[in-house]
Amino acid sequence: MKNAKKYLWIVMIFMLALGACQIQEVTPPATSTPEVVETEAVSPENTETVPVVPTEVLPLVDENGDMSCNLVGPLFAELTEEQKEQLSIFAEVSDKDWVKGAENPTLTVVEYTDFFCPYCVMAYAELETLLAKYPDEVQIVYRPLPLDSLHPTAPLAAYAAESAGRQGKFWEMYAVIFENKSTLETLTAEEFTEWLLTKAGEIGLDVDEFNADIESEEVINKVTTEQQAMFAAGVSSTPTILVNGRPVGNWTAAYLSNFIEVMKAEKDMLTECPPFVIDQDKEYTATITTEKGDLVLELYPEAAPLAVNSFVYLAREGFYDGVTFHRVYHNFMAQTGDPTGTGWSGAGYQYREEIVPELTYDEAYVVGVARGQAEGTSGSQFFITYVPYPSLNGGYTIFAKLIEGMDVLAEITERDADNNPDAPEGDKIISIEIIEK
Repeated sequence: MKNAKKYLWIVMIFMLALGACQIQEVTPPATSTPEVVETEAVSPENTETVPVVPTEVLPLVDENGDMSCNLVGPLFAELTEEQKEQLSIFAEVSDKDWVKGAENPTLTVVEYTDFFCPYCVMAYAELETLLAKYPDEVQIVYRPLPLDSLHPTAPLAAYAAESAGRQGKFWEMYAVIFENKSTLETLTAEEFTEWLLTKAGEIGLDVDEFNADIESEEVINKVTTEQQAMFAAGVSSTPTILVNGRPVGNWTAAYLSNFIEVMKAEKDMLTECPPFVIDQDKEYTATITTEKGDLVLELYPEAAPLAVNSFVYLAREGFYDGVTFHRVYHNFMAQTGDPTGTGWSGAGYQYREEIVPELTYDEAYVVGVARGQAEGTSGSQFFITYVPYPSLNGGYTIFAKLIEGMDVLAEITERDADNNPDAPEGDKIISIEIIEK
């Protein structure tokens, strides 16, 4: 039964093999990318009308009188016992590893790599970009996984890096091999060795000592032992990247930057459900002051009390001040409410959707609550539609209507965060004023 579970897990994370050099058909028996609170990206082409079914009426507050909600755990939650067992094939970072970057990192990136794998060269460039962007937040850990059946001289490259490390120049040799990969992969072992000896001298190594080390039993055994241990565990794709102990399939700097931004934001997330601060019998408007001007919303406290309460509470607390519009399509909607600007985060809690048949997306300028794919994942993110969008009916809470500032909404800068995470940050919300009558 244990083996059946193992191979089921392998199938579940087959996506890790995409964009990788691999010599077997399976990938590591390890956990998938940690779940994030990223809101679901809805296609702006989908305008099919969906029937609206009202949600069940449930209590608005808990036993303490606070708003009914569920707290969102940290991005890298504590591993389950099963996950720990499955991840045990990957050794913990130790003084045996080659490590560079922050001493107390937010993000530890372990790379199992082959110097001649084209995807590893891409990963090298991305991780260098990430480290340059977050020098005090990121730590890079190297582990050799030369796929000699695909790249015959890859083990020699690993021996060279290990040997250079013995003279305190590991990362210099690591960089110079990766940066010359296209030239080196065509060389014979003899030609490659001559090139390595020349470079060893250029980076300040004792060449004789270096030459002896790359042929030494100790260096060869160290690399080979790590390589064979991974092969035996089913890890045969490079690069295999672990982030804070978990394998991830996307190792671009833009994607991994999102992890850092979310983890930094988690320090300020709420650890309790917010108080219930609105009166459903009163009228509420909100003036959102942006870099482009003011947007005035009429809120619907009776129809969507949880959403309105959350919005009003967060607005009064200044949560939205400085937050950007991170996803904007002028033929669809403008979305904001994530302090990280990634679309992955929020205030630290989620609540159930509130669907009312009388409120639909059949007209423009409707204000809805963004959510994830699962039910009960509405949160701090919200969007304002530019056009009628009936396909959203029944799925996303409507809690307000834009009544002034349509011209301002039209000026919000388009931003495709889903396909261009490196785009300049979106337009900012300066402040939100809540008027209660």
